[in-house]
Amino acid sequence: MSRREQVRERLSAHEGEHGMRLSRADATPERLDHVVLEQAALGEALASLSEELRKLVKCLEETAGRVEALDAKVVTTQSCVVKHAALMSELARGGLETERRVEELENRVRARNVRVIGVPATVGDTDLIPFLENLVPAYLGLNAKEAPMHIESAYRLPTKEVGDGARVNGAGTVLMTLSDFWARERILRAARACRATKFQGPKVSFFPDLSPATHARRQHLMVLKQAFVKEGAQAYVLYPAKLKVLCRGQTYVFRDCTSAACLLDELRQERLTMALIRNRLGLLVLGVLVTFVLYLLLPAIQHERFTSRAGSHKAQARAEEKGQRDVNVTILTGTIAGSPSILFREGFLFQRAGTPSPKRLEVVFLHGQAFTSKTWEDLGTLTLLSEEGYRSVAIDLPGYGNSPLSDAVSTEQGRVAFLQHVLKELGIQRPVLISPSMSGRYSVPFVLVHGAQLKGFVPIAPVGTQEYTAQQYQQVQTPTLIIYGERDTGLGAQSLQSLQQLPKHKVVALPDAGHACYLEKPREFHEALLAFLGELQ
Repeated sequence: MSRREQVRERLSAHEGEHGMRLSRADATPERLDHVVLEQAALGEALASLSEELRKLVKCLEETAGRVEALDAKVVTTQSCVVKHAALMSELARGGLETERRVEELENRVRARNVRVIGVPATVGDTDLIPFLENLVPAYLGLNAKEAPMHIESAYRLPTKEVGDGARVNGAGTVLMTLSDFWARERILRAARACRATKFQGPKVSFFPDLSPATHARRQHLMVLKQAFVKEGAQAYVLYPAKLKVLCRGQTYVFRDCTSAACLLDELRQERLTMALIRNRLGLLVLGVLVTFVLYLLLPAIQHERFTSRAGSHKAQARAEEKGQRDVNVTILTGTIAGSPSILFREGFLFQRAGTPSPKRLEVVFLHGQAFTSKTWEDLGTLTLLSEEGYRSVAIDLPGYGNSPLSDAVSTEQGRVAFLQHVLKELGIQRPVLISPSMSGRYSVPFVLVHGAQLKGFVPIAPVGTQEYTAQQYQQVQTPTLIIYGERDTGLGAQSLQSLQQLPKHKVVALPDAGHACYLEKPREFHEALLAFLGELQ
């Protein structure tokens, strides 16, 4: 390309850029006009929004004013309600006071009146005053000369005004008005003294003429008086209509029935509370007595249960298993001297002449925590083994039965030495040791230390088996019969796991039996024990 062409191209490019700049410059005023229009529209929108906000603020202020006015009205209404309640209360009190004053005025008007009940109907209305002027002093013991009585008026009251019972056998009620108040009081006092008098059959009674409201209140107070008396209080109806109550060491006088009824409710509630407390105390005392009686009777019940089982087994062992024998077994008791002294029971065999002398393998029985050597006697085990020719001995361990507790057996070495001492004193050599439950604290360490001194070992779910290692058990060569109940999933299964480490062992699980399996299944237990003893011969 020549230089001239290059210059032309540069000029063309420059002109193109210049044209674009010119076109941009021409478009700038249009854009400015558009921006101005948008700004004006935005200003109008802001002005409209400001106006709406001012209206909203004004509405809120008006609402706040209305709320304040409503609050003021509410406060005013509440004060009016309080005032109205106070006025109603005052009105009620005023009504009660008005009724009381009206009642007092009416009673004052009737202050000289006396109601005479039981006046015969034969006395005419015109003769009532002379009749009463003669009747009242005569039958009430009043002296008409010293205190003359003047009756201003007297007339019969209709039946509907005096209520039921106004006429009895033709007699009715007469209302007489006396000349003065004191004459009426003399008549009423004399009537209260003599209660009532009779005239030609019907009873004549004298009562004050009270207003209907006073009379109704007096009747109500009479009912409350009877209720107070039932609650153990002293109560009296005073004239004209008051109730006097003596209770709680205080004296109460009531003019209205409501207050008296409130006190009556309190007395009833107190009586119910005291009755409830007494019942609870009675139940508590009864429960303590029952617990004490059960505590006293429980050992006897347990002993009776074991005895009945033993008696049943004796009958089976003699009648079914062994039949009739030419032998007689007696269980004798003795004491091993020492500290402590130990009680033992031994079966002695008495046989008829000509009977061959039986074998004399020796069997020593220990016992569980809830039992003693008497258990083996009641179960018939000592008798059965003696009949079979074995020497059977059962001991009371220290602290059980008739053997006192001793500190000498508080350690493992002390318990091993204790068994050695017992065997030596009884003259027993290489016995078969029977050890249930708690007695494992004595038998297990003894077997591990002096197993060679035993002919055999019969553990029945003993305790303490997990305290020793498998190597210790594996060193024992004593023949062992492990007995436990299938339902004894606690100590029975636990001891079995350890005792199975003994090299010469056999296992017998008594079906449907618990921890004390020899008591629940005595027949199966004796069969297994006799079979094991037979193998040791």
